[in-house]
Amino acid sequence: MCVKDEVKNVVVSMLPRGVSVVGIECEGPTLVIYIKNPSTLMEQSPIIRSIAKTLKKRVVFRAAPEARIDEEAARKAIYEVLGDDIIDRKDGVRFSRRFGEVYVYLSSPLKEREIKKLEKEIFARTGWKPNIESGMPRSKVRLPTHEIYAVRQILHNEGVEEERYRMLHQLGRRIYRDPIMTVNNIQVGVLGAGQEVGRSSILVRTSESTLLLDCGLKPSASSDEFPVGLHLLDLDELDAVIITHAHMDHIACLPYLFKYGYRGPVYMTEPTKYLLYILLSDYVEIARREGRTPPYGLSEVEETIYHTITLDYEDTTDITPDIKLSLYDAGHEIGSSLVHLHIGNGLYNIVYTGDFKYGYTRLLSPANDRFRRLELLIMESTYGGKDDVQPPREESESVLLQTIRATVEKGGKVLIPVFSTGRAQEILYVINQAVRQRLMPKVKVYVDGMVLETLSVHTMFPQYLNREVSEMIYEGVDPFIDDHVVPVDRAKRLEERVEQVMNIVQGEPSVIMAPHGMLNGGPVLDYFAHLAEDPKSSLIFVSYQAENTLGRRILNGEREFVLRTLTLGETKINVAMNVRYIPGFSGHSDRRELMNYVRRVEPRPQKIMLVHGEPSKAISLAVSLELKYHVTTLVPKTGDHIRIYPP
Repeated sequence: MCVKDEVKNVVVSMLPRGVSVVGIECEGPTLVIYIKNPSTLMEQSPIIRSIAKTLKKRVVFRAAPEARIDEEAARKAIYEVLGDDIIDRKDGVRFSRRFGEVYVYLSSPLKEREIKKLEKEIFARTGWKPNIESGMPRSKVRLPTHEIYAVRQILHNEGVEEERYRMLHQLGRRIYRDPIMTVNNIQVGVLGAGQEVGRSSILVRTSESTLLLDCGLKPSASSDEFPVGLHLLDLDELDAVIITHAHMDHIACLPYLFKYGYRGPVYMTEPTKYLLYILLSDYVEIARREGRTPPYGLSEVEETIYHTITLDYEDTTDITPDIKLSLYDAGHEIGSSLVHLHIGNGLYNIVYTGDFKYGYTRLLSPANDRFRRLELLIMESTYGGKDDVQPPREESESVLLQTIRATVEKGGKVLIPVFSTGRAQEILYVINQAVRQRLMPKVKVYVDGMVLETLSVHTMFPQYLNREVSEMIYEGVDPFIDDHVVPVDRAKRLEERVEQVMNIVQGEPSVIMAPHGMLNGGPVLDYFAHLAEDPKSSLIFVSYQAENTLGRRILNGEREFVLRTLTLGETKINVAMNVRYIPGFSGHSDRRELMNYVRRVEPRPQKIMLVHGEPSKAISLAVSLELKYHVTTLVPKTGDHIRIYPP
């Protein structure tokens, strides 16, 4: 038993009469309480939250095996509760005997409060602990879902379930043991993103625990750069990895840890889990297609998935004997999180922003700015320069639509390099709404790469979007897709890919959206190589362009390049197309928003550490923060290790 007798006594004393506890187990950060009478408990279900609040633990109730009805009867009851039409025809209902849970996958969106109500009814009727996952609205374009199904297949594999069960129970014993040492030393190591943009990776060490916050790559013109010292980490001592969001500069090295022996948990939100698999599996596939050897294989990506533990925003859970974790909305992309670490029972608190947006966007709410306690704020500084003030969103949208209209009228193509998740969906939303409101003509929008795959995740989890967009999805309206959007299926053979690209670049005026957002590889290079010398066409950047990337070089004025693309091989080009940068779409906070965040965040941090910014921008922001708010501000370099407690 991983819990003390007093914990069981508290649970028993709070449960309603007629509900008997047959056991308590620790599954990772979760206390699982097995009972004999699920229907009686559901009659007074608010007691579950009270127990979790009293214990200050993550709590789940399951029925003892003898209290569950057989699977066929349970399946029939689930279909009676939900109805045939709403359950996904492919995945449908999946039972996990090992965990005593049933996963129900829906074919259309359902609001969270409705899902919770249905879960209570299913648990009471069957004794199986239900996990209902919402589906996608019907769309005029069939969104690809094979990666979504692949994630579910990984998690429901019987062998994986057994391994995951052992991992969680071993982890639970580790989390809930008494601390061996008191917290007398806290260090922060910057393995990446110190006075640079890319390869975000922050190491947090206490006397008792070691955590890694993000584990990404830094894209450059020659090769991808790993976090400094990643290969030197003692993976047996690494207690957990926490992922803020699924962008490659925050996740791309994660499977590398599993390749070399890490077998611990990875914490993130549910949307991030799906996005992570989509992007990492694509990264492996593209590397192999281009004749490069990826740093890991698909098996390590799959292993990452079944070591994932997902958390909802604002849930607090133990992740080591001396650290609790909470995730909060970061406003950067769907499922993106601010990481709040509570160290030593409230002794010291760290908030790591990852990438965050403290302002209005079309899809997301602004980043959270309220915490119980806060001593150290580790904050991004991507747009920390004194002149890094972005225009209002409305102005940026107007410029985008004007540029598209002008280019199309001249008979040209509009090429928009995008990241697969985040800006891509926002740009699709803006264009789609403009067409529906007749603010621009209906022009074909070709969408290549992983954009549509990641779009599936957006429509599956509307509760992570802002109210306006989520309500559209719940009402059955796809806010991103209409019949002018044309998906470009990934060709399996080079000849097919060449034909795809040529048909688009030689066809009628159109908009083309494709990854990578910095023109640093990926499908977008095929289109760029063909369109670059066309003065009627436009290249529009809508996101940050890191140093040494092709996108940054173009913005700096370079126009002659030798490129290697999949469809043309090595070719020399001279850029004659119109180049436009529209910064107002960024998912990063600009200088004004960064300053406002520090002014408004509660409580005010005692110390700030700036990461994820070029040296001049991070230093400029640090000086302003110290002068205006009188708070000590550090600007570490990649490779620095700093003791933050005791001060």
